Amino acid sequence: MKTKLIKTGLWIHTTITTLAGLYLFLLPQTVSLVWPWVFPPLAARFMGSLLVGGGVCTALAALAPSPIPVGGPALLGLGDLLIASVGVIDIGEIGLNGRLVLWLAALSGLALLLGITLLLGRGQESTAKGRWMVTRGMRIYFIIHLAVVIPVGLTMYFMPALAKNLWPWGLSIVNVRLLGAFFIGASILSLWSLRQRSWQAVQPLIGLYAVFTSLATLASIIHFSLFNPARIVTWLFFALYLFVGIGAWIFLGRNIHWQKRSLEGNEKTP
Repeated sequence: MKTKLIKTGLWIHTTITTLAGLYLFLLPQTVSLVWPWVFPPLAARFMGSLLVGGGVCTALAALAPSPIPVGGPALLGLGDLLIASVGVIDIGEIGLNGRLVLWLAALSGLALLLGITLLLGRGQESTAKGRWMVTRGMRIYFIIHLAVVIPVGLTMYFMPALAKNLWPWGLSIVNVRLLGAFFIGASILSLWSLRQRSWQAVQPLIGLYAVFTSLATLASIIHFSLFNPARIVTWLFFALYLFVGIGAWIFLGRNIHWQKRSLEGNEKTP
C-alpha cells in the first residue's frame, strides 16, 4: 500500500512539473499571463528546463524497482521552497498579486507532496542492496559540480546586485536571485549524492541533471544573441553546462549498459 501511495505522489509531481515546464520552454513569450513578475524568454526556458528535469527525476524514481529511491527526489521539495522564497524576499519589487499567491501555493504544494513521499518511504532505502554502486568517477563529478555551483549560487541568491554584473546575459535582481536558488538547490542534490553508495539512489538526480542541462543549453543556443562572445564568463557558462550534461548522459548510458548485460547474464544462467 505504501509503495502504491509513493508512486502515485511521484507520478502526480511528474505530471504537474513536466506539463508546466514544457509550457514555459515552448511558449516563453506568453509567460507574462501566468508569471508574477517580468520574466524574459531565456529565463522562462531555464525554469521550464528545471521543471521538466524535475519531472524526469520523479518519474525515474517511480519506475525504479522496490524500494523506491525517494530520498533524492524529495530534496526537490527544498528546491521548490528556495524558489518560492525569492517571491517573498523580493515582494517589494514584485508587488503582491494573485499570480504570486498562486505561484507560492503551487510550489509549497509540490514541496509538501514530495515531503509526504519521503515520510512514506522513510527507512526503505537503507534496506536496498544495489548491485551497481556510485563509482569514484561519479564522486569526482559531484565534487567538481559542487565546487562551482555553491559559490555561484550563494552569490546570486544573497548578493544578486554583484552577481548581476558577472552573469553572462542581462537579468533583473529578482531573476538573478531566482537562478541563484536553482544553483543552491543543485548543490544540495550533489552534496546528498556524495553520501550515497547505490546507483539506484542517485539515478533520478543524474536523470534530472542530464535533462535540465541539455534543455538549458539548447535554450542558451536559441537565445545566443543575448550573450557576449568576447566575455570569458560566456564560455565558462557553456563549459559548466556541457560538463554536467555530458557527464550525466555518460553515467546513465553506462549504467543502462551494465544492467542490460547483467540481465542477459542472468537469462543465460541455468
